[in-house]
Amino acid sequence: MYKRISYTLTTRDRAFPGAPTMHIQPFESMEKGDLLNTYQVTLFNHFGTHMDGPNHFNGNGRQLYEMELSRFIFERPLLIDIPKGEGEKVLAEDLLPYGEKIKEADLLLIRSGFGGMRQTDSKVYSERGPAVSSQAARYLVDHFPALKAIGMDWISLATPLDMEDGIRAHQILLGAEGDGPILIIEDLDLRGLEDERLERVYALPLFVEGIDSAPVTVVAKIMG
Repeated sequence: MYKRISYTLTTRDRAFPGAPTMHIQPFESMEKGDLLNTYQVTLFNHFGTHMDGPNHFNGNGRQLYEMELSRFIFERPLLIDIPKGEGEKVLAEDLLPYGEKIKEADLLLIRSGFGGMRQTDSKVYSERGPAVSSQAARYLVDHFPALKAIGMDWISLATPLDMEDGIRAHQILLGAEGDGPILIIEDLDLRGLEDERLERVYALPLFVEGIDSAPVTVVAKIMG
């Protein structure tokens, strides 16, 4: 059984504060007498479910299209629940109880429960989300060399309420300090997933030369 855990891109969705979203313009239209339908899509590369690549915060880091395909296939995903509310950060101490499991994982998915705000209060979701602290980022990089990516059910690794620490967390995970990189998958739909049934995850971004990061389609293979 397969379940898509990336959101469908819609023009109704909000972005991180101050960022563009998406615009769709018909190019050819059967309603207007054309023989086919085609569209021009103007899409910010950090809108919706997307993957931050090394080049996002590391000027010498690779762009996603330059990375091996194996970096986007996860055979040992781990889903953990760490409840967090507005502006609250995932700290290293929140991750410590899961240390032995994270050692075996190549993808860490953190479910805060904040993802429900995407439907109920999209403004709060985009402007007051949780974060992974720079302290937790350093803990992951220092202790889990097998970890290829981290994903979360809120809009960004960083909360808009503390951009300084959020920038630092991005820099650490994406290899700006010579470690990692650990890829970052933001704005995931983790509702209804059960860790014990999670078998494999595929996260394939748009491979575009010349950009740091990209929208990503994420599919989970679920046992049973």
